[in-house]
Amino acid sequence: MFPEVSLSPVYLKRQQGSMLVVAVFVIVVMGLLATALSTVFTASETAVSYEVLGIRAQAAANAGIEAGLYQVLRKSVTCNQVADSTVTPTTTLAVTLDTSTAGLSQCSVTVLCGQRPAISGSTATYFILNSTGTCIAGNNQLTASRTIKSEVKK
Repeated sequence: MFPEVSLSPVYLKRQQGSMLVVAVFVIVVMGLLATALSTVFTASETAVSYEVLGIRAQAAANAGIEAGLYQVLRKSVTCNQVADSTVTPTTTLAVTLDTSTAGLSQCSVTVLCGQRPAISGSTATYFILNSTGTCIAGNNQLTASRTIKSEVKK
């Protein structure tokens, strides 16, 4: 009913060592897969860290532009004259972030202000504000910076 299998010493002698080759092959392939997955996970982790830092830097820059607009429009802070809107403003406004909040810890902001000439026939004053938010993490190994430019008429 069942075929007879002979396990003679000659048959076993021919098969000796084949399992070792298969085992080494499987171990090498598994090692390569583990290395590839580790590399992918590390790259993904770094990308997520940069994305989070970028969002935090954007929030810091937004807070800086709002504080700068408040100073220019409500407190009547004066800014240096610039030739036109393509020139980088030169007056630094004093803006401090509340870094006690979790989202803005290890972040800073720099706000620059400039006043450009009015368009001919207009008596309005135009201000140019540049706000740069910078956030750091990981013992200063990761840094993200975002800049927002705003032009406002007073």
